[in-house]
Amino acid sequence: MDVSKRRNESDTKPKNLEARYTNYFEVGHNAFEFLFDFGQYHPEDASALIHTRIITGPVYAKLLADLLGEAVQRFETEHGAIQPIDDELDPVEIVKQSIASYDHRFNSLSKQKAERPKK
Repeated sequence: MDVSKRRNESDTKPKNLEARYTNYFEVGHNAFEFLFDFGQYHPEDASALIHTRIITGPVYAKLLADLLGEAVQRFETEHGAIQPIDDELDPVEIVKQSIASYDHRFNSLSKQKAERPKK
């Protein structure tokens, strides 16, 4: 079964879901579980503040990896290839590139929406 179909069939979306931005990740594991840490990198002092930790079993970590892979494929089909990050880039430059990419996608979608015939 397609991973995205399983997710879309569920009624588990809470009404007041807290949203957090993340641009920093750490992943670890032991014999029994995977740990995913999410945080925000602060370029002004070159530090990262972890704000969320998710712990799950290996089967669910694999399911998450598959779901994320499918989502990235759909994104790239709709918006073009995501450029890999060069490890030599300064973290501030990575954020700047991310913002420029977002602006380009936003402007493209706005233009497409404006060009659609109104019903």
